[in-house]
Amino acid sequence: MKYKMKGLKFFKFITLVIFVGSLVYGYYEYKEFTSVPTTRLATGSYYPEMPPDSHHYYLQLPIDHNNPSKGNFTDFYILSPNFKQGEEVIFWLFDNQQEAVGMINSPDDFEYFENNLEGLSYVLIGNRGVNPTLFPEVYYKNGTVNYNLALKLYGSSQQIEDLEAVRQDMQKKGLLPHDGRIMLYGGSGGGFLVQQYLDKYGSHVSRALIEFSGAPDIAQQHNVTFANNLYEQNPEAAKVYFVLSRNETRTSLAFTMFKLGLEGDKESQTRVVESQVEGSKLKDKYLYFKKWINPPYNFPFVSFIISIPSELEVKVRMYELIGADLQEYNPASSQEVNLMCEWTGVVLADFLKANVDGTIPTPHFSLNRSNYTGEVMVWSGTEDQDFSTQMGKWISDSYPNSQQAIFNDSHKRDRYDDYYLNFRKAFFVTGLNSSETQSYFKDTRQLNGK
Repeated sequence: MKYKMKGLKFFKFITLVIFVGSLVYGYYEYKEFTSVPTTRLATGSYYPEMPPDSHHYYLQLPIDHNNPSKGNFTDFYILSPNFKQGEEVIFWLFDNQQEAVGMINSPDDFEYFENNLEGLSYVLIGNRGVNPTLFPEVYYKNGTVNYNLALKLYGSSQQIEDLEAVRQDMQKKGLLPHDGRIMLYGGSGGGFLVQQYLDKYGSHVSRALIEFSGAPDIAQQHNVTFANNLYEQNPEAAKVYFVLSRNETRTSLAFTMFKLGLEGDKESQTRVVESQVEGSKLKDKYLYFKKWINPPYNFPFVSFIISIPSELEVKVRMYELIGADLQEYNPASSQEVNLMCEWTGVVLADFLKANVDGTIPTPHFSLNRSNYTGEVMVWSGTEDQDFSTQMGKWISDSYPNSQQAIFNDSHKRDRYDDYYLNFRKAFFVTGLNSSETQSYFKDTRQLNGK
């Protein structure tokens, strides 16, 4: 009996040690996860998970292209699995919200990219500000954000210069065609980044594909918001939400509805908002709860993630795109409810305050699209909650040599995967006006003009 008691005490002791150790380790990992970055990759070094080879290249870029004396940082770019040196090359652009390019070093890592551009020669570029390429300079010594410097160093104008520097580096290495020209591809926020690059370096681009995207400068010209108002896609849900939001802030509800809208699930979006009305159905309440506890739909969780120091670049890009809208956002009717503004206004509260305090300016873009004479194809979706087909038409019409394709699809663009893949390949390989590309425009799944 005495031996059993000793064994039980020892077991309890070991259990306690493991429990305390787990707490200490968890706390350490939490502190590491939420800490302000203090270092960056040294010159001449590389990430151990992604050593340089014939598909992974490192280069030194200015921290501030407007002031090269500030020093350099180490950036990288990655060539696609089927990249062929000297052939026409696609620069696939992602803005700092999308965070799509990280440690990519195996065939499995390319699955998403290959589903969109399989077999083509394309380039993925590490974005400044996107983990692991972080800048300690954008924080004060006490850990608070230097908002002015964050906008200056993490802003898209610097990223455009990074992209051009990568193009020049690839040209020197003989990875591009002799003339050094490239093609561009981007969707959503990356689609506006494509427009930004064309504005400054369009002479280096032969053709560009912009998918389900918007443009804050064009939106302002037409007196609309950057992203669609909810009423345009789901008037029933907009009416219910407007009444609910008059009584109290409904940020979590707005975010869950926003995520459902991205998927084109208007039925669930309507049921979720109606679940908050007195006397609503139990099954609708359960649906909202089931969605809300799922991390990607959970605003408190997403808001926490975006608030950590290593995600600052996400907020910078969001402020660039919708900061001007947020300063004016105060819906007076259900027609003016904008789900993107509803939740980003909370996430960007510190940036908006910095603007009010005079620390940072109101973001503004003014692109000259008429100067670009290369080929442009613009895709839009009838079920896209973020960007209307009208916005796609405005973008397409602003380029002299452009054509818009419209599909019955949501912002996710996943209804006709094989058709989309072949359409993209036809455009990039044969050009906008080829019979092959035009045959995809004539397909019944392309709605424009039908």
